[in-house]
Amino acid sequence: MEPWYKKLWEKVKRLNWVLLAASLILATAGVLFVKSACSARATVKLQTLWVGQLEFVFWGVLLMFCLAFWDYRKWMKWSPWVYLGILGALVLVLIPGIGVARMGARRWLFGLQPSEPAKLAVMMILAWLLGDKIDRFRSFKGLCLCGLLAGLPAALILLEPDLGTALVLGPTVLAMLFAARITPKILGFGVLALVLIVSYELTLVKIAKAEGVPKERSEQILKWTGLLPHQIDRVETFLYPMRDPYKTGYNARQSEIAVGSGGAWGKGYGRGVQHRLGYLPAAVSMNDFIFPVVAEETGFAGSALLLGIYLFGILLPGVYIGLQCEDNIGKLLCIGVVTLLFCHIFINIGMTVRIVPITGLPLPFISQGGTFMLVMMMAMGFLQSVAIHGRSTDAVFRQ
Repeated sequence: MEPWYKKLWEKVKRLNWVLLAASLILATAGVLFVKSACSARATVKLQTLWVGQLEFVFWGVLLMFCLAFWDYRKWMKWSPWVYLGILGALVLVLIPGIGVARMGARRWLFGLQPSEPAKLAVMMILAWLLGDKIDRFRSFKGLCLCGLLAGLPAALILLEPDLGTALVLGPTVLAMLFAARITPKILGFGVLALVLIVSYELTLVKIAKAEGVPKERSEQILKWTGLLPHQIDRVETFLYPMRDPYKTGYNARQSEIAVGSGGAWGKGYGRGVQHRLGYLPAAVSMNDFIFPVVAEETGFAGSALLLGIYLFGILLPGVYIGLQCEDNIGKLLCIGVVTLLFCHIFINIGMTVRIVPITGLPLPFISQGGTFMLVMMMAMGFLQSVAIHGRSTDAVFRQ
């Protein structure tokens, strides 16, 4: 039998080094810009939150390597139990006295957010079912089962409430179903229905909040949307950005100013005016609105570099790994991870420059958040495991 260290070395050589370098660079940049954003906080405890972020990066990297060197075909067999465990955690977080409520949302359980690993749990069980038993799911019943598996955690996440996290599950699941060729016609109708629902919500809010609409009529129309008051405010801010620039539209307005004021080369690390002087609120500048901090301090050049690392260091290598994989489970896993990351990047940066409504989604590897950092590193572990084990039938890579 070949020594274990030789087997390990063979796996190390099969790592996707571009993906590894990009994830480590982004995580390091995240710690640095969280530190910069924390400098505007009022207390020493809040100013040192970046230390906790660094700790989560350390544990996340360990998780990434553990998953990478472990054949994904083996741990994917545990996906039903992982899914049920996460489903149980999502239920527990909603129970008063067990789940912790902060800022009007009940999302935390023992210091972690179950909604974040729920994204990976959904991807895992769908990749396992569709990849291993794909013929059984190429039907309307199969599509309904997949919808149920994704819909249950999404519904529980919406109850927290956390609309942004629930929303990214939609495109991720649709991309995996499309890649698995699950009833393409029905799936096409599903995509059309999703577009119509979004258009319906935007149209109703636009009509209800238009000038001259009586208050009673406006309230009646808004009831038809099914959105919560803070969600309606965010959509209204997106549709009418200059209507209330000092209240509901304040964060979005200050974000745009921060991004634009960076110029070509930025003001320098730690010298951002918008967040240091409190114009961009400190409570959001290190998580959901950290991109304006990056853009102001590094300018257009730094923002373009960040996007380039995402595209050429994370997304395209993820697609390449999926294309090179020899089995459907690995391919679908890669598609799920890449789609999830793309949605987070597009929505987070888009909301800071008013391309999309504010949804509260963090920026991968950059935003402050321990659970989110662990999940991102685990996602990289998924891709690296497929890169190592997905292209060989040699037994050395199955151990």
